[in-house]
Amino acid sequence: MPDQVNTGGGAHVGGGVDTGGGDFVGRDLNLIIAQSASEILRVLRPPISKEAVQNATEAYYHALLDRHRYLSLKGMGVSDRVALRLPLLDLYVPLKARLELPAGETWKRDIRLAGRPLSDEEQQALAGRLSEPQPVLDLLHKHAGLIILGDPGAGKTTFLKFLALRLALGEGERVGLGNRLPILAPLSAYATALSERDVRLDDFIAAYFHDIGADLPIADMLREALKQGAALVLLDGLDEVKDPALRHHVVERVVDFYTFHRRAGNKFVLTSRIVGYRDVRPAAEGLAECTLVDFDDDEINAFVARWTMALERQAQGESAFARAEAERERRELLDAIHRNPGVHALAANPLLLTILALMKRQGVTLPERRVELYDQYVRALLSSWNRARGLGRPPSHDLDVVQTVRMLAPLALWMHETNPGAGLVRREELRRRLEGIYAERGEANPEASARQFLEDVREHASLLLERGAGEYGFIHLTFEEYLAAVAIALLGQRDVQPVVEKLSDHVGDPAWREVALLTVGYLGIIQQRDEAAGAVVEALADQKPGQPGEAVVLAGEAVLDAWPGGVPPASKEHIVNALVTTMRDAGVAPILRRQAGLVLGRSGWRPDDLDDFVEVSPGRFLYDDPMERREIPYHYWIARYPVTNAQYAHFVDDGGYDERRWWSDEGWQWRESNQRRQPAWWDDPERNNPIFPVVGVTWYEAEAYCNWLNSRLDAIRLDASRTVTKPNGTVARLPTEEEWERAARGVQGREYPWGDKFDSANANVYDVADRAGGTTAICTYPQGISPTGAWDMSGNVWEWTHSWYDEKKTARVLRGGSWDLIQWYARCASRVRLDPYDFGGNLGFRVVVSLAS
Repeated sequence: MPDQVNTGGGAHVGGGVDTGGGDFVGRDLNLIIAQSASEILRVLRPPISKEAVQNATEAYYHALLDRHRYLSLKGMGVSDRVALRLPLLDLYVPLKARLELPAGETWKRDIRLAGRPLSDEEQQALAGRLSEPQPVLDLLHKHAGLIILGDPGAGKTTFLKFLALRLALGEGERVGLGNRLPILAPLSAYATALSERDVRLDDFIAAYFHDIGADLPIADMLREALKQGAALVLLDGLDEVKDPALRHHVVERVVDFYTFHRRAGNKFVLTSRIVGYRDVRPAAEGLAECTLVDFDDDEINAFVARWTMALERQAQGESAFARAEAERERRELLDAIHRNPGVHALAANPLLLTILALMKRQGVTLPERRVELYDQYVRALLSSWNRARGLGRPPSHDLDVVQTVRMLAPLALWMHETNPGAGLVRREELRRRLEGIYAERGEANPEASARQFLEDVREHASLLLERGAGEYGFIHLTFEEYLAAVAIALLGQRDVQPVVEKLSDHVGDPAWREVALLTVGYLGIIQQRDEAAGAVVEALADQKPGQPGEAVVLAGEAVLDAWPGGVPPASKEHIVNALVTTMRDAGVAPILRRQAGLVLGRSGWRPDDLDDFVEVSPGRFLYDDPMERREIPYHYWIARYPVTNAQYAHFVDDGGYDERRWWSDEGWQWRESNQRRQPAWWDDPERNNPIFPVVGVTWYEAEAYCNWLNSRLDAIRLDASRTVTKPNGTVARLPTEEEWERAARGVQGREYPWGDKFDSANANVYDVADRAGGTTAICTYPQGISPTGAWDMSGNVWEWTHSWYDEKKTARVLRGGSWDLIQWYARCASRVRLDPYDFGGNLGFRVVVSLAS
């Protein structure tokens, strides 16, 4: 969210714990501020005139309220031709965050945290490192300094404004911060000052607020607050410092400033996006990091209730009619959000939820697919912008939506190429590019058109905002990405090759991933050119730009995004085949092999032999000790793969957790006491990918699944075309560890299923230099197939066996190693013990069929 309160409709609410009213209707605001200033003076003990400092503090508080009291929504929500003035404190809904830092920078869009989706690597990096979500304000209470990480629109800046408003109104006790002076400043402005001359942060802060009261001792007031430990320092937007070297310099100064002033008892909050943060991560005693999480359903519901009531109060005043209308609007908006998965996913982000609410206010139908929704966002914003420009005066020229998109699209593409992921450009650079675009469009006077456009942006902010001194950016990076995608799609009016070339230039760059997906979606869905979209993804998969596998995975994700209807079925089949090849290619990085499997599972692809068993003949085999041979005197059949989520889902959907007959006495007691109805992490979209091994299951759950399967297993499928009737007296169950090891290493007693030498390309195990970062599809590693034809017997997940670990019979044996452990544990002979009620993100199982005895 930008520093300015005039967000052109991008304002949103979230953060903190106190959500009480903030409009102060019927109260003397001047008196409130005067009392608040008097309170802070008791703490400051300034060496200069108390009257002067009182006046300076009051002027400062008035400036904070003038800037941040209301959410400015110019150009939006004006269907009733009334400019909305919605008090931020009335709309405020608490945000939560998790402590600790995700290790990576790029975020997938289907798993969301703080408005940003997690990458595979980050999903794994977060496991075990993040706390449960906690109110952000609670985290601030516990730490001298707090770094808040999240996406634009996730609530970072609004949280700072919330704190500044509460303290300016003398309500520090209400938020648990006592009597403190809020100091809210953008780090981008400090970086600009540093680039011109060497300036200390406290000197910059004093200079930054000088214009509020040029004749008042503002600087003395700020310095005294810091000296007395009575300041809450709110530093916004570390990520908006674009130059990496300058960002390092800013961080060094901030850490020095924090380290010195925290001793007096001051508190600090620093905000940043994830991208660009890891390389400059500050470290100091008492400085904690947290990552914002998205709105859950309760928070979405709370926001909608506050939003609709504030709107109706604005339009109708405090009345029974206003309350009734607010309730009707609330139900309709929540229904639109909850009945549509695409809309619901966007609503989890506070900024996008605000825009959704405004669109609903204007009667816009909310579609499901993301690219369609962005198209409607843009159209609604531009249309309302033009209406806003007409309030009180006729527009200087008609803002045609289609033509404006044709102008904004190349501008967005240029911005994304100039500074990908940053979202800001300088005014003069923007003006020159606008002139070029207008000239390309045949405008008679490009200079005047560009100048008029920038004037309109300043006065009636909408999609493109003046977000700082001399800097412009789109209301949210999402819209820059979408419009850049529109521009790329428009390059392919006659031939898609320019589109392919443009996307190929950026394959593997996280800042361009969403642009690529939206480009294909725009071609296939908005323009309804499905064959063109199909040609683009096929060309990317065939030409393979970037690192091995990157283009194929990107093409697969684009097909998923545009399906159904956005690409032809033949193109989908083409990409699926390419994904299978990529997933199984030992020359592709493990993380990309994993991503290919994720896309395949979501696309509906399944291996033909998913339900197959392999036959293991009776005989002697080497077991663990090279000098020891053991004998299994019977035939048995072991599943070709570990049990997948797709297979386990049949058990869940069939009521397996509620059927007492499938469970042992101990298992049923455990299930009842824990109220378990599904595996742990069952709702996690990645861990629950259909062709990934089920994880988070105890031994009891694995046993119950086998019992359930036994009642349904009439025949054993040995390959995709051959089955045998299940012999009489055989049952489906967990393997003994001897059965498991015989199937894994063969009669020769191999160290690993494929031989005696470890090769990281043959199994999903932890490798410091190159690893998948999580479970993989069960059919990813043909290089690691065992002599009996079983897959994944080394790495990926530990597999429960039927065997007890020792004579005490308190723990069960697991075999095979896992994705998060080194190669030593992936040896065929490696064994570990766990209590049967243990579960984890690396625990799975497979089934055998053998004689009941």
